Amino acid sequence: MRVLILTAMVLLCHTAAAEVFKCTDQSGKTVYQSKPCQTVAKEQQLDIKADPVKEAEGKAKLQALRSEQDAKKSRLQAEKLAEERKE
Repeated sequence: MRVLILTAMVLLCHTAAAEVFKCTDQSGKTVYQSKPCQTVAKEQQLDIKADPVKEAEGKAKLQALRSEQDAKKSRLQAEKLAEERKE
């Protein structure tokens, strides 16, 4: 479960560097989207940048969790193999 959460965090940090457009229509409704605005009263391109330190920390945590998960898998496989040999 932690791996999924951390993976989502890393992916969100990665996609934060994409272009984002803030579109406001004539009624005042604001929409954020990845494509330039079509027919709107106001358009503003947002410059969103990921924090490289936080991104590096997230990647390090993700790698640590993956290593931990791989170790657990290996341990469980070894236990299963040992149990099969006992039978």
